[in-house]
Amino acid sequence: MTMYPERGLPQFNDSEYPKDLKEPSVCESFEVNDEKAISDPSKDSKSRRLRTVFHHNKDPLLAHSDIYFGKTDWRSIANLLLAIYATLSSTLSLAIAVWQPRYGKWISPTGHLTPSTADLLFSLFAKSIEIASSGVYINFLGQFLTRRSLRSRGMSLADIAVREWIIQPGLVIFQWENLKYATTTLLGFTSLLSAFAIYFFTTASNSLVSPHIALSKWESAQFLGQIQQNFGNLPVMKKECWAPIDAYLDSQNVGESCVNVLASGLSNQDFNEFMKEWSREVMGGDTDLSNLSSRPSPTSSIFTDTIVGGSWVQKSSSDISANFDKYGRVVNNITLSMPHPVVFYSAQVEFPKPIRGTGFGEHTIRASVVSPTSNTLCVNMKKSEVAPLVYVEWPNARFNLSDYGRTAASDWVKDIPANISLQSNISQTYVEDIFRWGSVYNRGPPVFPQWPIDYNSIANISVPKSDSIYLLLKSPNTTDYTVCQMYGLMSPNCSTKHTQKVGTRTLNSDCGGTPSSFGNTLAPGSFHPKSSTDFRDVLGAWATAMGLNGGLLSSNSSLVHTLSQLVVTNSSNNIPSFNRTMPSLSEGLAALSNSMLMKASINASFDNTTIKHAPVAPKSLPYDVVVQTQQYRSGPPAAWQGILYPILIIMFAANCYCLAYFIREMGLVIDFLEPHNLFSAAIDSPSESKRRAPTEGPVGSHSGVAWLLRRDHHRRLVFRKADGEGWIGGGKRDGVYL
Repeated sequence: MTMYPERGLPQFNDSEYPKDLKEPSVCESFEVNDEKAISDPSKDSKSRRLRTVFHHNKDPLLAHSDIYFGKTDWRSIANLLLAIYATLSSTLSLAIAVWQPRYGKWISPTGHLTPSTADLLFSLFAKSIEIASSGVYINFLGQFLTRRSLRSRGMSLADIAVREWIIQPGLVIFQWENLKYATTTLLGFTSLLSAFAIYFFTTASNSLVSPHIALSKWESAQFLGQIQQNFGNLPVMKKECWAPIDAYLDSQNVGESCVNVLASGLSNQDFNEFMKEWSREVMGGDTDLSNLSSRPSPTSSIFTDTIVGGSWVQKSSSDISANFDKYGRVVNNITLSMPHPVVFYSAQVEFPKPIRGTGFGEHTIRASVVSPTSNTLCVNMKKSEVAPLVYVEWPNARFNLSDYGRTAASDWVKDIPANISLQSNISQTYVEDIFRWGSVYNRGPPVFPQWPIDYNSIANISVPKSDSIYLLLKSPNTTDYTVCQMYGLMSPNCSTKHTQKVGTRTLNSDCGGTPSSFGNTLAPGSFHPKSSTDFRDVLGAWATAMGLNGGLLSSNSSLVHTLSQLVVTNSSNNIPSFNRTMPSLSEGLAALSNSMLMKASINASFDNTTIKHAPVAPKSLPYDVVVQTQQYRSGPPAAWQGILYPILIIMFAANCYCLAYFIREMGLVIDFLEPHNLFSAAIDSPSESKRRAPTEGPVGSHSGVAWLLRRDHHRRLVFRKADGEGWIGGGKRDGVYL
């Protein structure tokens, strides 16, 4: 065989072969009665055809054969390397689509790869797999059908058309005759699937492999948080408060004044937002405000760029009607949990700021940390019941008379014994079990210097060894006085939820029984929440800053004026309950003080440990979180796009089979499905008839006729029908023109 130099077409010349050379079985002439395996139709059973679809007879193709390139030929090696690349890359592509990795900071607008660059690289990778796989499968078909035609089974026009499906996809639609015959064979059907996979591989890869913004599943992780103090360390708050006044000008009070200004600003803003939300609810016609779960919860302004929200907890003890049935008086008991600020600071370190227009960096965190919690208990009491707690009503009390009644002497505190025991007087208040006063609870009651007038309150922030501050408030809407107790603690019953989206950031306490709550990470009974005596000092500074002790001078503070009208009252006609048009006094005080809960928790411990000799040098400790992030990852953007997975699987399987085939059949033969090779063999195939070829080409059953490559008596490779009758150029028995 030689090549036409001007056309690159193979020329089969019998002068190249000695007449006395005995050809191997694959090159026997038509005069020899070969094809024994297929000449007897009875032996060509259906089961045998299925078993040999992808299997050849082991007749050797000798190394010196004129149509064999050899195992070490550069074309054989290049073909094997191409098959290896196609197999490995399609395997990697399928693995990425199944694994669905997240790329974190590697692919981001500010990362190692920008999203546009990553998308280009992944598209090029997919295109290279498509090109390599199509080349490998075309070579496989050429080698497989050529070898099969040289050996035993032959190839049909439909088999030849299969190759064209990969090169020209439109032929699948228009060549119905070839499709009809080809898909009845395993080779044709699998080739159609492979062609389909090659057509749509880039599309499937862009959907399943290329990175895109998506919300991940919830995943467990550990973040680091900085701790320095225990909850409610007022000296640290004073030290870290920002103020331009140095210690030289005001060495005694600069820190306290700074904290008071901060507390006043944050608290007033929070209270205004709380009342504004109530106004929206009432004006919006929301009538379902009788249950604490549906009533507005407080928000904090501690972080200017973050909406911080709290949650009402211990709702069973907050039912005013149930408490009235139990105690015979109005008991307004409210517990508020706020999120721990450590999660806010950790999120800033762990996640980049979300990029507008992409959503990259958006995330949600549920952290297993304790929650700063306050309890506000307000009880309505008759004047006679409160009298044992008011100094000016004591025997031998020192006081002055004014327009507002008795006012205690300025040094009245001197008359209060250091170890005051009012056990006999406590029993006269009838509320010792509500406030947990007395020797049974090892807690003493407060003592107020005098009676406040309407719209005023007096605070006691210095009960010895106490964890609470107290208010005595007089509402104009009732003859009763109201005594309020406030304290704070770290609760294990909630988790902290941090959510960041483009333009918005929220930090909330999640108290809905979430599995990520701190209490669920501990053994039952191993954590016992205890009210904080340190936080009592923070509340004391806050009460002073808010003017809650202004009743000593009957200052008629606007804030207390508002608070006094929130007192829940009872009448003889109805059992008291939550007012549906405004918050209760305990809710108002909780909303007013919630920023102090947050401020007192910054750099504070977030588990059940206590730091001795606080404050200490800042140190980082881990805590558990579950995270859901919005970042670049592989995998289907939508669930329905999972229907594209079979395309990657078919491509992977086809490449694996082709690679295995080329490893088994090392070395290439001339591909007679190449158009120029096919044309050369066809024109060398003579006809038994001198009639002109029909112009309509192959029709009907011609597509299913099997043709063998054999040498004629001139030593040219020509086509012969597998049944031994007729020539490709036509003849007496169903000849076909190519």
